[in-house]
Amino acid sequence: MSTWSWISRTRERKALELYIEHVSKIVSVVNHALQAIKAYREGNWEKFSEEWRRVFDEEREADELKRKILAELAEGVFHPIDREEVVRLTITSDDIASFAKAWCRRMSFIRENGLPLALVDKLIEMASNVHESTRIILEASRELLTGHRGRVLELANKIESHEEKVDDLHVEALQEVLAYCDSARTSNCILVKEITDTIENAADKCEEVGDVLRSIALLM
Repeated sequence: MSTWSWISRTRERKALELYIEHVSKIVSVVNHALQAIKAYREGNWEKFSEEWRRVFDEEREADELKRKILAELAEGVFHPIDREEVVRLTITSDDIASFAKAWCRRMSFIRENGLPLALVDKLIEMASNVHESTRIILEASRELLTGHRGRVLELANKIESHEEKVDDLHVEALQEVLAYCDSARTSNCILVKEITDTIENAADKCEEVGDVLRSIALLM
């Protein structure tokens, strides 16, 4: 049975529609996490705190949507492969929001003296690519619902391209991290390395989601 037949069935279509709602929330979470880094760069702590609160609250809402999707899958009669694909999409996508929350939380611990602007600029570039990837995931999910296989494959390739950009930026950011660690406290050095790695992890999860979307589209 083709994927188009799969998403045409009522329960399966409802699960995918819920997933799209879930991804919409994740796009918002990552956007606020990006805005938090930008506020950090400006030294606008009030704005940073506001964005961090939005990240925290909306990541929780994304978790609730995740549980709603999984409950829908548990209650309905699905082919095991169908269920597995939606579960992979949902849990992997939710990880993106979790990583966005994690990088904001860690940045909130390093306010005194702040981080070097050159390093923060790299973090902004990395996070911007993650945000763009989530926007593409949302678009690809909508195209999947309408059965546009070619478009889904094209968008999955774009997600992969953004992940590769983040990989390159991560190497550059680590050079800034090493320079910072020459004079920083050990605790701050550890935190900033974790921040940099966490943004890269979010990009990796975006690529994983793109791979799942590509896999589904190839079955259409």
